[in-house]
Amino acid sequence: MKNVKNAHMGTHLLVEVYNVPFEKLNDRDKIEKVCVSACKTEGLEVLNTYTHQFDPYGVTCTVTLGESHLSCHTWPEKNCVAFDIFTCGAKNPRSVALWVLQYFDTDDYVMKDYAR
Repeated sequence: MKNVKNAHMGTHLLVEVYNVPFEKLNDRDKIEKVCVSACKTEGLEVLNTYTHQFDPYGVTCTVTLGESHLSCHTWPEKNCVAFDIFTCGAKNPRSVALWVLQYFDTDDYVMKDYAR
């Protein structure tokens, strides 16, 4: 078996977003649309999506990509959202994240990327 310990497999981007209006964090359909559109706009292959609306509030959306995944989890009661994007190969997840951040309409976020 080939040693892949130092091989670059992709980039994993983690984003935490704060001070987002409750309404934006609890709109299941809009969050799914934004996540899927951001991926497609940046040339990623969307294979599948699953989105769940929690009761009384909160949304989880996962987008399975040919290049890996995007997942988004909201906490409307705390006005925050966390999402991550992992892409294999040459695709840069940062451009996808910037599309998603436009929807949440805040400059209050932390973004960290990791080489995998």
